[in-house]
Amino acid sequence: KVERQYGVPPEVITALWAMESDFGEVQGDFHTLSALGTLSFDCRRSELFQKQYLAALKLVESGQMGLSSTGAWAGEVGQIQMLPIDIINFGKDGDNDGKISLSQSSRDTILTAASLISHKGWISDQPWLEEVLLPKQFPWEENGLGREYRLKEWIAMGVLPRGKEFSTNDNNIKAKLILPQGRKGPKFLAYPNFDLFLKWNDSFIYSV
Repeated sequence: KVERQYGVPPEVITALWAMESDFGEVQGDFHTLSALGTLSFDCRRSELFQKQYLAALKLVESGQMGLSSTGAWAGEVGQIQMLPIDIINFGKDGDNDGKISLSQSSRDTILTAASLISHKGWISDQPWLEEVLLPKQFPWEENGLGREYRLKEWIAMGVLPRGKEFSTNDNNIKAKLILPQGRKGPKFLAYPNFDLFLKWNDSFIYSV
């Protein structure tokens, strides 16, 4: 149902749900309002967290978060660890009980995750990462997150799919070549959907 509505595959939601909280088992034990209050005073990103603190108070006022709610050290809460502003903007009531409970309701969690992922730019029916084979004389300086070419240009460089064919028919789609384990490890083309994972958590290790 969620995939039909938002175009986000179940595997993507499942992966983020598992990574963020082990399917709700580990949601953090930092007092959310205290954490956001402290970070609002911290001079490094005070303006960002002041807005999140005010948003958290709105969630408390609406009954969607308690005064004693706990979560991550930076104020993220629930089974997919979302900040209060994102909950207000993208939170969905998946079980139709009149409130959004990302700490208790798996249906709310799944629907809200799809809503946020879709907003961040997920392209339906397109891959995010694909293992490839490289020719012996490949120009290694072309790999890395800072460079990208259209798929047809990678093919012209001798890049081949690990399987029988590439997982997309769009030869103009842009992709980056990444080597998570260096030249001796597996090689991957990272498509635009890969960038979504970096938007969710700006960590290369997290995203691959």
